[in-house]
Amino acid sequence: MGIPKFFRWMSERYPLCSQLIQENRIPEFDNLYLDMNGIIHHCSHPNDVDAHYRISEDKIFLDIFNYIDHLFTKIKPKKLFFMAVDGVAPRAKMNQQRGRRFRTAKDAAEAIRRAESKGESLPKEAPFDSNCITPGTEFMAKLSRQLEYFINKKVSEDANWRGIQIVLSGHGVPGEGEHKIMEYIRNAKAQSDYNPNVRHCLYGLDADLIMLGLLSHDPHFALLREEVTFGPSSKKKKHGRIESQNFYLMHLSLLREYLDLEFSTLRESLPFEYNLERIIDDFILLALFVGNDFIPHLPNLHIAEGALGLMFQVYKKVLPQAGGYINDGGILDLERLEMMFKELSVFEKDIFEGEFEDLKWFKGKQRKNLDQIEKDKKKKKLVMTPRQQEIFRQMKELVESRSEEPIHFPVDYPARERTFIKNLAKELAIQHSIEYHEDGGDKHVYVEYDSEDESEEEMKEMREKIFKKYENAEVIEDEDVEAFEEKERQQYEAKYMDWKKEYYLGKMNIDYNDQEKMDGIVGSYVEGLQWVLHYYYNGVASWGWFYSYHYSPKISDLYDLKRFDIKFDLGRPFKPFEQLMGVLPEGSKRLLPSPYQDLMTNPDSPIIDFYPKDFDLDMNGKKQDWEAVVNIPFIDQKRLVSALDSKEHLLTDDEKQRNKFEESLMFTYDQSLNEKYPSSLPDFFPDIYHCHCRMETYNLPTLNGLKLNKGLCDGVKLGMQAMAGFPSLETIPHTGMLSRHGVNVFNSESRNETMVITLENEFADMKAQDLAMETVGKRIFVGWPFLQEASVQAISDENYRYELTHQRQDFVRHYHSARNTRNHQEIIKIQHRQDMFEHWRRKADKLEQNYNKRYGTITGTVEIIVHVLMLKGLRRLSNGALVKEYANPNEEMEYAIQTTVNSVECEDPRYEEKPATQIAEEFPIETQIFFLGSLYYGCPGIVVSNAKKNLAVKLVIDPNNSVEPDFGKKIANDFDNRVKYQPSFQVAKRLSMSGLTLSKLTASLYVICKSTDQRVNLGLNLKFEAKKQKVLGYTRKSRDSGWEYSEKAMQILAQYKEKFPEFIQALEEKHKDEIYSAEDFYPKEEAVSKIHAIKEWLRTVEVRDFEKVSLDAERLDKEAIAKIEQAAIEFTNKKSFRKLTIQKIPRDVCWITIYNVLFYIISSQNEN
Repeated sequence: MGIPKFFRWMSERYPLCSQLIQENRIPEFDNLYLDMNGIIHHCSHPNDVDAHYRISEDKIFLDIFNYIDHLFTKIKPKKLFFMAVDGVAPRAKMNQQRGRRFRTAKDAAEAIRRAESKGESLPKEAPFDSNCITPGTEFMAKLSRQLEYFINKKVSEDANWRGIQIVLSGHGVPGEGEHKIMEYIRNAKAQSDYNPNVRHCLYGLDADLIMLGLLSHDPHFALLREEVTFGPSSKKKKHGRIESQNFYLMHLSLLREYLDLEFSTLRESLPFEYNLERIIDDFILLALFVGNDFIPHLPNLHIAEGALGLMFQVYKKVLPQAGGYINDGGILDLERLEMMFKELSVFEKDIFEGEFEDLKWFKGKQRKNLDQIEKDKKKKKLVMTPRQQEIFRQMKELVESRSEEPIHFPVDYPARERTFIKNLAKELAIQHSIEYHEDGGDKHVYVEYDSEDESEEEMKEMREKIFKKYENAEVIEDEDVEAFEEKERQQYEAKYMDWKKEYYLGKMNIDYNDQEKMDGIVGSYVEGLQWVLHYYYNGVASWGWFYSYHYSPKISDLYDLKRFDIKFDLGRPFKPFEQLMGVLPEGSKRLLPSPYQDLMTNPDSPIIDFYPKDFDLDMNGKKQDWEAVVNIPFIDQKRLVSALDSKEHLLTDDEKQRNKFEESLMFTYDQSLNEKYPSSLPDFFPDIYHCHCRMETYNLPTLNGLKLNKGLCDGVKLGMQAMAGFPSLETIPHTGMLSRHGVNVFNSESRNETMVITLENEFADMKAQDLAMETVGKRIFVGWPFLQEASVQAISDENYRYELTHQRQDFVRHYHSARNTRNHQEIIKIQHRQDMFEHWRRKADKLEQNYNKRYGTITGTVEIIVHVLMLKGLRRLSNGALVKEYANPNEEMEYAIQTTVNSVECEDPRYEEKPATQIAEEFPIETQIFFLGSLYYGCPGIVVSNAKKNLAVKLVIDPNNSVEPDFGKKIANDFDNRVKYQPSFQVAKRLSMSGLTLSKLTASLYVICKSTDQRVNLGLNLKFEAKKQKVLGYTRKSRDSGWEYSEKAMQILAQYKEKFPEFIQALEEKHKDEIYSAEDFYPKEEAVSKIHAIKEWLRTVEVRDFEKVSLDAERLDKEAIAKIEQAAIEFTNKKSFRKLTIQKIPRDVCWITIYNVLFYIISSQNEN
């Protein structure tokens, strides 16, 4: 996991960073990198909690292929596709791998035990053991062969996989997948010809990929990952169709700008140059303190409890005094680091005091028998110091004068005086509070008088008694207080030391008074910090180094760090079988070569102690089981290697081969190659009969004396100048401020601080009509900060809509450029219908609220809405010219005018309109095409001649059938006849429910569970009014704009009503525009469980896998398409084909295909 809970914290603090991937809204990327282990785990064990779940290796491999192809198709890299599978890891990582695999085996055994205890009958075949996803296993060796086959097939048959560099770094290449990727980026960036604006996309699930992306200091960097959920639903992995999976891009360009806002106060306070790149480096170091894969988090620093926010405050306080940055490109400055730890140790004492308050020990002045003050207290005698006497005088004067001016007491008042102020304020019934300074460090107490709701006589009498009590108090000189405080301090320190001693002895069996052992843990932890930074910035410093403790030292013990001489010996990586024996538990012994299995189970084994059957899980302040410390012994490398060497001669040749390291492979398309590539899985995958893929050893770019570039490259484009598709906050003037804003990123309001952005409304002084004159019919860029081109169809305010004359009857062709669509048309003003005024206001408020609560962005009140048609892409005209194509008029989208811009610095070249090219340039000889003429429609072919205006093509045809076969049309007609729809009023009547209830159930229906602060969608999601989408085979919208439902939709609705009648009845009775709460439907004590029962049922309906399409789309569902595919196979198998050359073909009937159709040409024997 890297840094637990880090992704959620980042997403809630900086909520604009993540962008939901949508069609035509993905930036163009040069390089796509896949951290493959996330894909392998996702496809092989999607349901760990189900003891009945089984999956075959064949299915796993096929799902992995589909996943890779899906990601590649989404991103379409232009230059490099780099797939990296985890090889053997550095020893420092193996500790975490070992703990994780032991826990996995224990959890799997527990799931089986629970199922059997319930009397459940489990499948006979063994479940998939995810521990096999470790270098050196037979499964990983098979996977390598499958991946090589898959890449050869794609390169040979899919033109998108050609013309780019494809690299596979398999499990036989040492190193973690993400770090092999980063090594490539580091080395490539050091080359003299490196493009400073390379656009990187890195797929992976680990949160520490954020750190790795940031430290590249390449701003055009995005992380690709699946949609993340939290709460109970997150425990169950989603395993529906990959096509229905939502993906997000986390843009590091935005994160960099957020961090700049976060630390912007340092611009004024630093005595040295403010440098964002160095700030980012220090940010990466700070994140290590809360946990990573190599060393444990510092005690009590938990992300969920605000640890990162605390460290940011401390960092802002320390840095101006430090004289420079702490992390210099992966090299620690120990003196500056020690300053951070010293300041953080204050937090450690807060934790200590909090724990002892819970134990009823630390209660300030309640300690007994210390001195005369305490004796007086026991006699109920009031004593004060001279300073407290002066405080009393000031507060008495405040009350008697009834002054509205508060009293602010000095910052340097000790806790004793602050407590005195607090207690006196309570007695006098006046307001008191603590005010924190902007730097987050200092704080002071203030009091103020509030006369509201006072009963004059009673309050006055009560206060007079209090005044008299304090005026009669004994005043004791400060010297006596100082003596008392010294005793108090000594006892405090003694208890504090006892607290630390208990930690070291109880957690690690270390005597705190044993200086050698204490130096060992402190020195090892500091070494660990330096090792991790070196690993991140430069690569492995030592393959054999590891942190040999399960816990970190206390923060206050991290001092005098310069006494440690940090040096590393590079050494060598573990061999695959050495790592397997180092990380696998006994429960996974079948994954090992048989000669080694005995070493895990034989009581006489020299390493039997490495494999305990029982072990403790220490939550160590965490809340989730997967965060627990797994207390198992560390591996002794010498003993392990010695034991394995004694058995090595018993290995088979195949096993010896699996224990060797391998090289990365590069795959390129070579038309001159035409070989048969045998199936990697006969009877499941076909042979590749015409393989045009060249596979050869790949070596990373070499340094050869070059220096790594650990900052920005010269010529990099930042902010508004960034490459197209890479968002920037700077495109609209704004300010940022931290506050507890309650953003809702993961269906529940965040309790943490958010960097709230406030936009400057550059259109604030403009009227809607004036804006319409300037913008309607022209281009605009909408959806800040993820700006997308659109054509303005109208401008509206709460009273009027402004659009072009005759626009509704004769809208400017949506496939024409929006640059000059106005021509000579005029703007007309159309007043809203009476029922539209309130509707418009709700729509405007929704736009404002979405930015506010989802993205932590204050737009201000939305007074003007811009109505646009989004740019869909380019349309090819019959003469070969490319022109922009915008959405249909009924797909109008709406945006607040203050979230739009008129132009961008860098436009997307993919959507640049182009005049017709020469036909020979567009269709070179041997271009592969599909023929779109009426005769031989759909036949594959190649270009054999490209004259000035026409083409000659060689097609593969069926000589007995010159027209398109009609089996597809028949199946499509059957589909139309099979799926019957009824209008909503008839469906509501048939189901005995109101039309409003039907509408709510078939859309999104959100319910808040207040006790868990979760928002749950209990709708069927069968229609999407705002997105103008329907669900194939379930819903459609008729010409009169009414929704209609199929029989399948009605069956689901009937089941819903039958299973949850109370919910449906409550929905009928309680009509609300806003979000419902669970208590609207069920009694409080059972509301949450009932709501989650509905959610679980919806999961069985698999509403996530419904196919959503545009309202205008005329498409077939999966069942109909599968029938057509089968009919096509049967039709093809019955036919014999021959080649036919056709002359004088216009270019508009030839469609260039990305798939390889040459083998059809080659394999057809007859030719005319």
